[in-house]
Amino acid sequence: MTWSNLSQAQRRNTPANTTTTTTKSAAPNRAPATKPKKEVDEENFNSIFSVGITTNTNSGLLGGFMVRKEIVIDNGAARRQMHYFNLELVNVDNYQESTLHAGGNGSGYAYGKKNYLFALRPQYGREISLFRKSSDGGINVNGFIAAGPTLGFLKPYYVDVYYGRGYLVSEPYDPNVHSINNIAGSGGFFKGLGNMKFTPGINIKAGLNFELDAFRQSNISLEVGFLADIYSKKVEIMALSDNQSVFTSGYLTIFFGGKK
Repeated sequence: MTWSNLSQAQRRNTPANTTTTTTKSAAPNRAPATKPKKEVDEENFNSIFSVGITTNTNSGLLGGFMVRKEIVIDNGAARRQMHYFNLELVNVDNYQESTLHAGGNGSGYAYGKKNYLFALRPQYGREISLFRKSSDGGINVNGFIAAGPTLGFLKPYYVDVYYGRGYLVSEPYDPNVHSINNIAGSGGFFKGLGNMKFTPGINIKAGLNFELDAFRQSNISLEVGFLADIYSKKVEIMALSDNQSVFTSGYLTIFFGGKK
């Protein structure tokens, strides 16, 4: 048998699927893995605008409202840093306030209270992330500190007073004229708005912000902290007890907002 005949015989004995097997073993081309869209939306942003509802130890259940604008200044992998501008309006009570109820149909009132105190606080703050959530979700924990001026507004506290045979008059509380014997109840929140007085001060606060896992561009967070207001003089909230120029409080705020 010649070499030519031998080569032809070997080709006839070779399995037909040899080439097919080699072709199947080739790995298909795959596109590089991309970051999930939700994670991109939540992590790549420049600012957050939010509004908040707050309560504090110097107020009732509803203490006031906040508006905040946060701007990213460093979006590092380990530590995100932001600065923010915050405006809040809150009601401040004296810790010695107590509510009494007049007989009959009288409403509850704070006996001895002479003025409401409303604090308007423009603030500048810095915030840094302490713990960042994973790509699977979780909570961002941020620490912050902020300060600014306090604009204190004193509004007279009105009471309804009996003056013979059921004659009822709303008047600013005066400890020399009014007593539990002739007060029928609170005179209404909106009375005396035109007679407000201004007292300036400063404030500082610090605390933690817990940014909850939210859907895409929305933002929900809880903030807990400690705040101090220092006024230029004693603020007269109560007529029958000591007043103060320094107010300290703990507070809790829930924010709702969006990222851009």
